[in-house]
Amino acid sequence: MDPHVVFDCQDVVPNRFALTVAAAARARALIRGAQPRLDLPDAGTTSLALHEIAAGAFRQDELKPFLSGSASPARLPAPNPKSTELRGGASTTAAADPSASPEAVH
Repeated sequence: MDPHVVFDCQDVVPNRFALTVAAAARARALIRGAQPRLDLPDAGTTSLALHEIAAGAFRQDELKPFLSGSASPARLPAPNPKSTELRGGASTTAAADPSASPEAVH
């Protein structure tokens, strides 16, 4: 794959993570039988997906889910810095029992 294609893709989808997700989604669609939008017979599905994005072979509404600011993603609440409890009730300050044999520790 030509590494310069990724730079061309970033003009269309500036966020690298979003670009990865968009290219993966398009590659999966190609694998499932979607018609290629470019004629690159020797390109693999991932390479073809990236070339299609770089060439602008998509309408803006098709790329909208991958562009920043298009939707407000759900966010996790900020962690409470005073809390030391982990999932399952364990504490971050808990230590392993030194008398336990190494074989018993999983």
